[in-house]
Amino acid sequence: MKSFARIIAIVCFVTFSMAIQSQAQEKKFISGNSVAFGFPVGDMESLYDFGWGIYADFDYNFSKILIARFDLGWNTFSGTFNDEHGLDIDKKQDIWEFTGGLRAKIAMFYVEGRGGYFTGIDEWGVVPAVGIRLGNLDIQGSLTVAGDYHWGGARIAYYWGNK
Repeated sequence: MKSFARIIAIVCFVTFSMAIQSQAQEKKFISGNSVAFGFPVGDMESLYDFGWGIYADFDYNFSKILIARFDLGWNTFSGTFNDEHGLDIDKKQDIWEFTGGLRAKIAMFYVEGRGGYFTGIDEWGVVPAVGIRLGNLDIQGSLTVAGDYHWGGARIAYYWGNK
């Protein structure tokens, strides 16, 4: 049942992103979808091996340099650890992310900072990031810090429509 709910949520994100973009006449507001790969660091590295996620990305362009950023995403991390009896135990963590912040663009490169809430771990956190924008394609590296959970990420996004 949980996987069915995730599929419905993903379809809603994609549909909402495309509908909003199709209505944007001045291209002040653009949206896209992305996939991310997470790499646990710090204490989280001992619990999980890797992660991945999908996002709905929303940008509001104040100017060519300053952009408001909003993300709604789902991340999942998994790993295996040994219990006190030497048995391998599979572990999984799902995290919904609701973040917003600002992006400053210099040519095709940018830096951004977002903050928000992360369900599943019930923590507020921050996401500093750097990236490159090539037309509708966006490639980003980030570090998420939410309570005791820290992970680096690599994300590729496609923004619907031209800027």
